[in-house]
Amino acid sequence: MSTKVLKFLWIDDMENWARSAQKNLEIIASKHNRMLKIINATNGEDIDIIQKMELYDFDAVIMDYHMDPYNGDKYIKEIREVEHLELIPIVFYSQDNSTDLVKLVSGLPNIITVYRPNLEDKLKELFYGKD
Repeated sequence: MSTKVLKFLWIDDMENWARSAQKNLEIIASKHNRMLKIINATNGEDIDIIQKMELYDFDAVIMDYHMDPYNGDKYIKEIREVEHLELIPIVFYSQDNSTDLVKLVSGLPNIITVYRPNLEDKLKELFYGKD
């Protein structure tokens, strides 16, 4: 049985937290005969997101809401404006459960919203199925 590689673009300005979450997901991935390839960005301004997304065939974008200089919903709207990226799954999360993530991305296709304490479980469900 060959190992499937999951490719994520992970955008979060809290790099230490993101790397910690990624290490947990790598352990879970190995238990499901998967490997993770993660390209990190601290926000949508420090790299050309669209260019990165053209270079890699990402399985999903995982994006935080609170970032400087702009919040994640701005970047999501930019990604959705590019025709070939309109359907790539985006997992949009925030540590602030008073933020209405669903309202922020209302009308945009294939956006999964989750609050940060539940992010790991949501990614497990989406990419490894229910245990």
